[in-house]
Amino acid sequence: MRKYGAWIGICVLLVLIISQSVAAFGKDQPEIKRESIFAVIQKGYAMQASLHGKKMSVDKMAKQLAPYFTDNFLQVFTDENEGDAKGGGGYLLPQKPPFSFSEQTKLAYHKQHSLLYVYEKGKDGYEIVTMQQSGGTWKMAAYHVSDELLPEIQKAEQVK
Repeated sequence: MRKYGAWIGICVLLVLIISQSVAAFGKDQPEIKRESIFAVIQKGYAMQASLHGKKMSVDKMAKQLAPYFTDNFLQVFTDENEGDAKGGGGYLLPQKPPFSFSEQTKLAYHKQHSLLYVYEKGKDGYEIVTMQQSGGTWKMAAYHVSDELLPEIQKAEQVK
């Protein structure tokens, strides 16, 4: 009887180990929700617009933008606006959001670099916001326009 109990215990242990391995196998890609990603971009744009032209220190502006932009992207903002005597600073992003936030707005996740690309083709080319997780939340890490879709985006896995 003890022999069967030991075998049952070993089988249960193996089932638990295998189920944990299978569950971990599908976690290569972090959770990506279109609505949440779009909200970060829209709120980041709105915050940036609300700060433009205001007389406050660059550090105070950077602190208000921090929930939406990575530290590296904010460093670009700080460097570009440090000598602005009148305050208000420049823009990290264009003055208006580049996306329609519709089916034309695509998302692609690059596993190797853990980057999310949000892009849409417009009349001037592809407008691209690169996003990166920081502290468990997605933040904007870069913005650029390209005539062609970048190779790293073409290789990335499309997110529905």
